[in-house]
Amino acid sequence: MTHLIDQLSEALAIAASDDVNQPEHARAFSQWMGFRHHGNITILAALGDAAMAPNGAARESKHAAVLGYAYHLDPGFQAAFVDALNWLQQRSFFVPGRPLAFEVDGIALLGVALGISKLPAAKAKEAASWLRNLLAKQPAPGNPGDWNDALIASASELLGLAASTMTADLRTALAERLGAPVSEEDKEAAWTLIAERRGKNDGMTRAATQQIALHFLLKNSTSIRPGAITVEQVINLLEGLSAGLRHWTWEDKPRTPKSAIARWEIENEYHVQNLLWAVLAPVFTDIDDEEWLKSLGHHKPRADFAVPSLDLIVEAKFLRAGKTAFSKVIEEVAADASTYLQENSPYRHIVVVIWDDIARTEEHPELRKGLLKIRGIRGAIIVPRPAKMGRAAY
Repeated sequence: MTHLIDQLSEALAIAASDDVNQPEHARAFSQWMGFRHHGNITILAALGDAAMAPNGAARESKHAAVLGYAYHLDPGFQAAFVDALNWLQQRSFFVPGRPLAFEVDGIALLGVALGISKLPAAKAKEAASWLRNLLAKQPAPGNPGDWNDALIASASELLGLAASTMTADLRTALAERLGAPVSEEDKEAAWTLIAERRGKNDGMTRAATQQIALHFLLKNSTSIRPGAITVEQVINLLEGLSAGLRHWTWEDKPRTPKSAIARWEIENEYHVQNLLWAVLAPVFTDIDDEEWLKSLGHHKPRADFAVPSLDLIVEAKFLRAGKTAFSKVIEEVAADASTYLQENSPYRHIVVVIWDDIARTEEHPELRKGLLKIRGIRGAIIVPRPAKMGRAAY
């Protein structure tokens, strides 16, 4: 079961990867959907910049949709989206004898609806009314489970219209992306759709949706069952470390009359390992700390933690101040990966957890991106030092 889910996750990641041969608004949708997964909007921002350029006859509704997706994540695209929206509102739709385009393009309609949802109240009210009128004129839905109909339904629901053709995987993905409600029945149906790879012919956008839906389902599983847990669930568990530090002991005064002030300092890599052990040891009965791996000549490598049941190594790193700290940790992880995953190694996956001692969060997306390019790295979790754990300036 573990390997099947891992294989499914890998297949979806490949299918959801950016494809420059796809329409711009399809690429924008996929980047918007996967934002929380890949942690940056570099590609989406580039698509948004390109969508601002066309004018006159070169301008298309898909450009407005791209700007809607971009604006939903980056307020810097507001003016460009408003301009594109004004252009759209001046056009005529459902004209007899003319082929339907934007009117029935689910990806475009959702992009514009998302952009409208971020506008200031006065402009949003007027624009939402316009788009609701357009959505109300939709032809009858096609086959059950039709992907385009599901996207149109999502745009309708976002603007307050009732819709019954949303697919369970899309509804579940939107629960992750927008905090939208999702029923237990839809969760079960989404599991089935994803596991059976239904909709795989819908391409990159459906794959991106199912990837995020699967992430949501694994993250919100009611329990973690040893023997059934996946590498993806381990990543989800460790991604919660920052939130878990909310109640980390760091006192300004004693909590009781007879106790001293306590501060659980994280000073080095060994302390990070202790934190990870406290989280992982209760879950995995087979976890081994400081696992000795196959020798390389006179060198006998040792991993921080090994979970044989998942073919997994969990490695801890501690980032201190320094201009080269980020590049250095990428080099260290790359060297570790090539050693740990050598030929005939029983391990196939590595999850690296990095404590950033001076919380350079603006650099985390680029660091994560670099780490995930290393062969065998399945997860890169970066935990910034919490603000409450104040440290004197370096």
